[in-house]
Amino acid sequence: MRGLILVTLLLFLAGCGGGGGNGDDEVEMPVDMPMLLASDPRVKRLEGIVERTDSLLTPGVHVRYTVSTAGRETTSDLFQGISCADKVCSGMGVIVDLRTDLLTGLIDPNLDLSVSEANLQSRADGFDTAFIEGSLEGVDIEEFIPGDVTIVLDEIPQATGYGLWGEHGMAGLILADGDFTASASGFPISGKMQAAIPFALGDVSGTNPVGTGSATWTGIADVVAIQTFMRREGVATLTVRNLAMPRVSVGIDLAGNPIGEPSWTDLEIASGGFTVGTLGSDYLEGNFHGVDHSEAYGVFDTDNYTGSFGAKRQN
Repeated sequence: MRGLILVTLLLFLAGCGGGGGNGDDEVEMPVDMPMLLASDPRVKRLEGIVERTDSLLTPGVHVRYTVSTAGRETTSDLFQGISCADKVCSGMGVIVDLRTDLLTGLIDPNLDLSVSEANLQSRADGFDTAFIEGSLEGVDIEEFIPGDVTIVLDEIPQATGYGLWGEHGMAGLILADGDFTASASGFPISGKMQAAIPFALGDVSGTNPVGTGSATWTGIADVVAIQTFMRREGVATLTVRNLAMPRVSVGIDLAGNPIGEPSWTDLEIASGGFTVGTLGSDYLEGNFHGVDHSEAYGVFDTDNYTGSFGAKRQN
């Protein structure tokens, strides 16, 4: 659990550290050069965002594992909520304090992240995006499976990370997928585990957008279908209809299919943030970022989808 959470937060920095970048609009990382992108200005800007981060949002971890034993196959779904207050998040007895963990002890010394593929791209909408794929060693799958189970990894779980960032924040998603063998009370078992963790971070404005008229923010949503753990890219739209009395409505659209909940309309904004709903059914949480509220980032969790989003102000 700890390994997955920690890699989620710094997967992009860990995968892109070291070496030198070429600054092109799109960079693909060769398998034998995992440290190519460290000096790229887009990665440097992301490092600055991480250093300034004063808030981390994540609804929790969705896990599905299929276990085969004695010719029978059982599939179970788990959800572990993660509670965050300012820069401190906790779940399953694990506490991550961004003030100390994010830049110093975030990567577990027993965790080996081997990057096999990476891609960095600048988009016309003003976001930079990253895709990173690698293997995770040192992730304790025993923490996901209840009972007296001894786990021996057959294959190292694969981690796939997606991220987007602007000037003041970042939204991301990590998917884990791996096979394992194990024994329980002396009987051999084998199985497959999948996990999804969305997150958003950055330096929050701390104030509400104000003024006259209306305002709109549009951007990207990284969406995972909980039943399949397949990631798709959607469109995020935030609307404040009356800046004199600001309340925000959030829409997430997936290929023309709105997946947002009715409760995500006319939400109260407090100190630049907004939240509504219940984890696992209709949850949404986000923040405005930048002194001029030029960006917004957040996470969501419904009964069918989980994910994160980032959006830039259009007017």
